Amino acid sequence: MGEYRNRKSVTLDGSGNGSVSFDVRSSNQRYVIGFIVVSTNQSPSVAPYPTATVYEGPQQAGMADGASWTGNQDVFRGRFVMDAGTDLTVAFTGGVAGSKATVIVEGINELRSELARRGY
Repeated sequence: MGEYRNRKSVTLDGSGNGSVSFDVRSSNQRYVIGFIVVSTNQSPSVAPYPTATVYEGPQQAGMADGASWTGNQDVFRGRFVMDAGTDLTVAFTGGVAGSKATVIVEGINELRSELARRGY
């Protein structure tokens, strides 16, 4: 058990779109994500601002867990449990082409053996 923090970036394409995905590294681990920080390196005064959408799994209808209309600087808060085989994808759409979008996920890294010992 311990803290989990991971950061990934993507350069937005010619349409201002891009995405990053996070997965669980081992079948013996579970990540409980509490914060998802999204940002871009575009100036706060330069439009268009990207929409950042969080997906549990692939980018498809019905899988979105939330979105921000100000994806150039925002924080998602909540509880997202990731087991082996579960992906968390953050998609940026409609931003400034060539901007660098960054996602930071923070939470807890739990060992499944410890969870079993505690009866979870």
